[in-house]
Amino acid sequence: MSLPLFLKKFRMEWPGFWLAGLMLWIVTGPTLAQEVGGFAAPTIAARSAVLMNPATGEILFAKEPQLQLPPASTTKVLTALVVLERLNLHTRVLVSPQAASAPPSRIGLRAGEAALAQDLLYGLMLKSGNDAAETLAEAAGGSVAGFAELMNQRARQSGARSSHFMNPHGLPDENHYTTAYDLALIFRQAMNHPQFAEIVGTRSADLRIESGQGLYGNWRMVPVVSHNRLLASYEGARGGKTGFTNKARRCFVGEVDRGGVRLIVAILNSPNSGTLWQDARNLLDYGFARYGLAPPPPVKPEPLPVMVRRTPATPAAAQVAAVRSVLRKNQRAQVVRVKPNVRQPVEKVAVTKPGAKSKPTVVAATAKKPLKNPPVAKTTVKRSKPVPVVKVDAKRPVTKVARAEPAAVPKQKTSKRGG
Repeated sequence: MSLPLFLKKFRMEWPGFWLAGLMLWIVTGPTLAQEVGGFAAPTIAARSAVLMNPATGEILFAKEPQLQLPPASTTKVLTALVVLERLNLHTRVLVSPQAASAPPSRIGLRAGEAALAQDLLYGLMLKSGNDAAETLAEAAGGSVAGFAELMNQRARQSGARSSHFMNPHGLPDENHYTTAYDLALIFRQAMNHPQFAEIVGTRSADLRIESGQGLYGNWRMVPVVSHNRLLASYEGARGGKTGFTNKARRCFVGEVDRGGVRLIVAILNSPNSGTLWQDARNLLDYGFARYGLAPPPPVKPEPLPVMVRRTPATPAAAQVAAVRSVLRKNQRAQVVRVKPNVRQPVEKVAVTKPGAKSKPTVVAATAKKPLKNPPVAKTTVKRSKPVPVVKVDAKRPVTKVARAEPAAVPKQKTSKRGG
């Protein structure tokens, strides 16, 4: 084939090759990027996520890293960074009516009150107070709009060039957005500031809020608690910031240090709180496994005590059990339990003198205290004539004796002297 003919055919078929290559990259590109190094990438429910090594800048995992999404309160990472670079921590900051009326979440600042910049930063990062964000923004930038310009400048210096910020707290705005990659870069810069790392690594704090009246005005303490669940549940967690709005859904950015290896995870638009923390743990586990620092195995709960374990009986076993049951019943029926050292009643025997017309004389033997092994005594009664038989009812209990009526004695001739 001549060269002109080949070029003509290539120009005709080039769009088809280009389209096929593009489709192949869309299908396999993200998968190949996530499985670098032979490690299976975790499944992430969030729309966008990035796992970064802040020491080298290496991206270990990426899912839609450049997708522009609302960051919600993770915006406050950049707010805190700008404030730390422009305000002294011991600066006494006044609360304006505009800042005091900021929408929730809030730490409860009132117009005219005052607090140190350091206390307001704790309220900003732990409780995610929007009133604290606007108070700091007015102190560092003169106004919310002026502070937003400072935020955009600092973001570009950090390398976050796909982001734009309109306020210091992250409340919804069409022109307020960032990407998971940019958010990781901003957090990387903020963690280089020792005071920032100390604040986000704190689980709870008490803020001193002054009334602003007089030189030494009244004051109150406001407790705040971090929303970062990894601080209490994931080994090596150094700190982070959460965020939530109806549009942004659940967001998080944080850092973990294990075995000298630091990892930053940035997650945007996770469906709910459960998937957010599961995504964070899965990404961190995946990253540390690549460095040979797999997370420790979960602690197994102590087994519950086993009460009774019954195994189903086989036919042969069932027959044996039935025979044993019958034998036990027969044994119980044959056993007579006798209480030891219990006085037993003595039988009373009716004796009739021969030739006497009166009622029979009853001879009773008195019972004495039984011995442990009493000898059997044989008593004999002299009778000149046959003695009437005493009938005992066998059906009655052994302890009871039926008295027999005296039998009729035939009349016999006896001497006057008697027998």
